[in-house]
Amino acid sequence: MAGITFRRFRLIYRRSSTLLKCVVLGTILVCIVTLVTIAVKTSQKNQEAEALAEKAALLEQENRTIEEQIALFGTVESTIRIAMEELGLILPDSIIFEPVVPTDPE
Repeated sequence: MAGITFRRFRLIYRRSSTLLKCVVLGTILVCIVTLVTIAVKTSQKNQEAEALAEKAALLEQENRTIEEQIALFGTVESTIRIAMEELGLILPDSIIFEPVVPTDPE
């Protein structure tokens, strides 16, 4: 047995068994496969997060547009416009000209 003495400790070098080497190698391979799998899943989740962030930005813009439209609906001008365009109403002082359709003499 060969060894080196450091102060009070003596290190003894032994040859390790083949089984121990296989176990250590197997453990290292499992760790590497696990790390690669985690890296791939992390990359996929980052891409999904970026896509969701873009979608959230678009939805926030759409929300701002809708909020602006809601704010406009409370004004007198928008109420008059909706009444005239969508409901066919007119202002009380308005004069309506209706076209006369000529009738066929027959």
